[in-house]
Amino acid sequence: MKKKIVSICLLLAVFLNVKAQGVYDDFIYNRQAVKERKVVAWPYLREADVTSSKRVVRMIDVREKQNQVMSWPKNPLAVIVYEAIKNGKMVPYRDDSLYGSYTMEDILKMTVDTSYVENPDPNDPEQTIMDTVYNDFKPIDRIKRYRVIEDWIFDKKLSTYFVRIIAIAPQFKPIFGGVELNEQDLCVLKYHSREADPMVPVTEMDLRHLFINYEVFNRQNDAARVTFDDWFESRQFSSYIIKQSNEQDLYIKDRAEFKDNGVAAILEGERIKQDLFEKEHDMWEY
Repeated sequence: MKKKIVSICLLLAVFLNVKAQGVYDDFIYNRQAVKERKVVAWPYLREADVTSSKRVVRMIDVREKQNQVMSWPKNPLAVIVYEAIKNGKMVPYRDDSLYGSYTMEDILKMTVDTSYVENPDPNDPEQTIMDTVYNDFKPIDRIKRYRVIEDWIFDKKLSTYFVRIIAIAPQFKPIFGGVELNEQDLCVLKYHSREADPMVPVTEMDLRHLFINYEVFNRQNDAARVTFDDWFESRQFSSYIIKQSNEQDLYIKDRAEFKDNGVAAILEGERIKQDLFEKEHDMWEY
């Protein structure tokens, strides 16, 4: 009997000790690495060292198999981003210029879902009236794609050809009167505030500093999860190109030769992707 009591006390002590340390998630050990991780800033880049640059816009669809980790119920990216906007942590810009911004009231007006319901008229039971119903915006159900603006740059000083994400725009389809409208940007969010220039202070949170403390599900190993910052920086997502900088500033689908041919527009995006790969490859001799 005494042995049983001692065993129970030991188990209770171990349990209390684990609780005191603060168990992270559903693990039996204290997981602090992700919560304590800091953003590694990009190296400072001088304008004089940039000999080639190309602005590219691509689309990430969370329904693709490779991107389904973005909808992991414990850390869905749509909820992380929307809550950061709602709580004032992120500045929701109106367009790719990253100048004018939305207020939270603007965001709420855009995302409110309205539908009409026919109910009996309280003054005349034989008649009906149309009531407007306002439904809460559920980002995990409504945000399915992300538009990514990025620059492909060649740095002659380091002899490297690399890509830098400039901004990310969550996409959603407004619902008005029960009718789903065309997909549009919820807003545009700055991905990284400034390169590692000590003379320029960071005045606002960017997506990298938001993503750095949120885990992405790892299909192979639960103990080796990366953060969303690692996931985007190592380019583990699947995407397709929808625009390359051009004189008309048009998306591929809006150009005359691709307007009525969606397959040709997709193939043009693949051609641009191959050109970017070959440009880096052709810079070297073997």
